[in-house]
Parts: sequence; C-alpha cells; structure tokens
Amino acid sequence: MAAMEPAELENISMKKILLLVALLLLACAASADPKTEITAALDYYSEVWNEGDLEAIRGYYAPDFVLISRDGPISLQERFKDLKALMQEGQDRGVLEISQVTVKELGDKYAMAYGYTSLTFKDGSALSTWFTTVYEETPFGWKAMLTQDKKN
Repeated sequence: MAAMEPAELENISMKKILLLVALLLLACAASADPKTEITAALDYYSEVWNEGDLEAIRGYYAPDFVLISRDGPISLQERFKDLKALMQEGQDRGVLEISQVTVKELGDKYAMAYGYTSLTFKDGSALSTWFTTVYEETPFGWKAMLTQDKKN
C-alpha cells in the first residue's frame, strides 16, 4: 500500500472534521425542541415521583423556584420540606399522572407549559389540579422556575 501524500491526509482530516461538525449541528437542532424536552421532563418528574426519588425530583427545579399556591408563594426550600414529609417511608404519596400538556415558547430561553395532574392514593381518593409552569433553558436542560396550581 502506497503512503498518502500530506495533501491527501489533510483532505481526509478536513472531511472528517466537517462531517463531525455537521453531525453536532444536527444533534443540537434535534434536541432544541422545547415541547419535546419539557414534555419529557414532566414524564420524568412523574416517573421519579412514583418511585419516591426525592433527589431526582430536585433536578427538575431551578434553584430559585417558586410555587404559587392558594396560600401564597412557596420557596423551593419550603417545597422540599413538604415533599420530604410526603416521601417518608410508609406514607402514601399517591401515583402521579400528568396529562393534557401544552407547551408554548416564550422567547429563546423560556417556555410555559400547562396541563393536568392527578395524584391517586391507595384508598382510591385523588387530588387533581391544573398547573401552569414557566421554564428556563439551562445547560442542564429545562428547569421549572415558577408553578401555579389550581386545586379542584
């Protein structure tokens, strides 16, 4: 086999670099759909809620998250205090289902989602609520900044 000339090697290397750049751009474009990513985040939240994984749930929220409830604003720290109490072994935290999700972009780095959640408990009772959440896109994915719920 004959040795390649430096120009041939440079041409092959440049083609590989261009191919790699093209693949990276396609990957970025494919993953940049807020609706798909936020819907996936909500599905994941529901999954980890049902598993009782409080640390995984923490990853869903932005550090300055605020929940707006009937009783007023609740900080992330207060929210996790409440969630920790619910997640204690033996407590029925309910099975979470999220449905009817609609996502709207609010600019380059923000989006809003609204939908319906239902927690069904072992005794057959359920809590249902409509929610609206504002998200911020971060290097670690879309994070919930603010949620307002309306209990039924």
